[in-house]
Amino acid sequence: MNLSTSIRTIVVATCCLLMAAGAVADDFDVIYQRMYEKYLSKNPGKETVDGLLKLMSPDGAFINLNYRATDGSPRKHVQHLITLACAYQQPQNAYYHNYKLKEAYLKSLNFWVDTNHQAQNWWYRYIPYPKELSASVVLMNQEIKQDKALFDKTISYLRWSYEKAAPRHMTGANGADIIMGSLAASILTRNEEQMKDYQQKMSQLLTIQPVEGIQPDYLFAQHCGSGRQLYFTSYGKEFVNSMLSYLEFCKGTQYQSEGVDLLQQLFIQGVQWVFFSRQYDPNNAGRYIHSNQFSDAVKALAERVYKLSDPDTKEASKLALQHISGDNGLQGNRMFWRFDYMINRRTNYMASSRMTSTRTVGNEAGNGDGNFNYYASNGVNYLFVTGREYDRDFFKRFNNRQYPGITAEQGNEPLPIPDWGEGGGNGSDFAGGVSDSIYGACGMKLDRHGLQAHKAWFYFDNEYVCLGSGISNPQGKAEVLTTINQCNADGKVNYENNGKAASLKGKQTLTGNKWVLHGQVGYFLLDPKATCHVSTANELFSLTIDHGQRPTNGSYAYLVRPGMKKTAEAQQYATDLPVEILSNTTELQAVRHKSLGLTEAIFYAPASLTLPDGTVLQPEAPCALLWNEKIGKLNLANPRCESENPASIRVNVSLNGQTRQLDIALPQAEKSGLSVATLVR
Repeated sequence: MNLSTSIRTIVVATCCLLMAAGAVADDFDVIYQRMYEKYLSKNPGKETVDGLLKLMSPDGAFINLNYRATDGSPRKHVQHLITLACAYQQPQNAYYHNYKLKEAYLKSLNFWVDTNHQAQNWWYRYIPYPKELSASVVLMNQEIKQDKALFDKTISYLRWSYEKAAPRHMTGANGADIIMGSLAASILTRNEEQMKDYQQKMSQLLTIQPVEGIQPDYLFAQHCGSGRQLYFTSYGKEFVNSMLSYLEFCKGTQYQSEGVDLLQQLFIQGVQWVFFSRQYDPNNAGRYIHSNQFSDAVKALAERVYKLSDPDTKEASKLALQHISGDNGLQGNRMFWRFDYMINRRTNYMASSRMTSTRTVGNEAGNGDGNFNYYASNGVNYLFVTGREYDRDFFKRFNNRQYPGITAEQGNEPLPIPDWGEGGGNGSDFAGGVSDSIYGACGMKLDRHGLQAHKAWFYFDNEYVCLGSGISNPQGKAEVLTTINQCNADGKVNYENNGKAASLKGKQTLTGNKWVLHGQVGYFLLDPKATCHVSTANELFSLTIDHGQRPTNGSYAYLVRPGMKKTAEAQQYATDLPVEILSNTTELQAVRHKSLGLTEAIFYAPASLTLPDGTVLQPEAPCALLWNEKIGKLNLANPRCESENPASIRVNVSLNGQTRQLDIALPQAEKSGLSVATLVR
């Protein structure tokens, strides 16, 4: 290589480096401008700003805040800083670029970072304090930089949580939030190394997670120290919000992370399934148990996901947004095997079964929230028809020993508090189900608080059947009830009485009655010996089956028919039920839908099931099974999931005089529990 060639090479290389440096600078400018525009989101009124300035002491504190409090209440200080910054930077504001306001903000910022308030709960200092402070710091960046010492310690304050966070804090929503709390510091200092680090970590968080985060079945888990916990509408919502903020800020830059497609699938395959008439299944709410508290916030997230969707998923993301917004057109059945959780939905209803096992927990408690969530682990069966079932203050008024669908001992003794999920699981590893995407069945071995039971749900089109067997509570001190439903009272309650329709007055005990009608739902009692209690006290509808005190091998059987409004319809339906119970024992629970030609079965042990047409189904291991006799299709899943998952299960099928041995391979690892299908004919 001659001298001139070497010089040209050096010049070209130098130009490339300068161009790259310019690109980096441009990326920082782009991200900063996007952050600035987002954070300048409000225009505070003059009275609001005047009030805050009057409350500010000479050292920058707000005199109405107790900075010695450890409950996180001083958080209002950083929120006040956002208000002051927005007023200063909004051109239409009376305080736009007001010198006294700027000095007040800087003084108050200096007080906050010097005080470095530490709440008793680690979460405040690690997440909302830096995350919310970032908004005002981005807006007041140029003003803060005029005081180098203040700028440097503000940057250090914002970076602290990311640098100090333990690995357990960097998962799921917490990990995404901590990064977003530190992002502004790296943008304002143009720190390329830190931004590359965020990019890598955000990309990793936006992958299928083994413990906390988006699971292989596309629902969200958080606080999983005692078992996988379904937790979308609070922690999952925050995770998506932080992820979307990062993706929106960094879109088209070299710091854009991978994984936006996973967010799309989270909403398409998961989130839209838990919404009905703008209500969501409370099983997804964690300790903040409710059915619509965060509906608007999730809808806003779905809109942002739709805007980021690529052409291949644009239409599916749009449909997910519509379903979350109140369109009930989504139909089908989904088994979320990672959470022991099934949803069945048609245009006129949504029902869910939330089981628990040694792998999973129900709704937790923590920080004073969810102290009455213990029995949320007992096999909860929510039903949405009108959308009014569990809204408003239902969960403040309801009987927490009578969650819909559960079997539990009553009484007045305090229940255990499932702090952070501890004690919120189940003593058996058997909890799961089978789905062909249209129909499904699931079951669990309940073993909690001294009570054992085998509980199963069989979902079809217009109805579903609930079976219970082996109900035992040998050391019990009060009666055991199975709650068919408890929800907000909604109009009259009618019931069958000696072949005629009668209206409920107050509370009533029913024996030998065939049906109860309430809230556009018919409840059909399939055991003529069952004793039921029905009530509308305290504006709550409650329908329970009484198993007595210390039952031994008790059972129940009932059918739920959503969309039923008239007593004449209930009377007619009861005379010709479309289903037949084939078995309800601790070994096998099975139901056949006669017109669909569909048999659904939960095998708790190897057993043989003979169908009315002579077909025999005989699995050699516990399983959940769905048999479609019209097309000869068998769907199967292992409800023990990864707890005990063989490579295959043999099913002997005797059909038309011939017996076939089917060795059905089971999904492994994180897909243990997923349903598989095979054609027998």
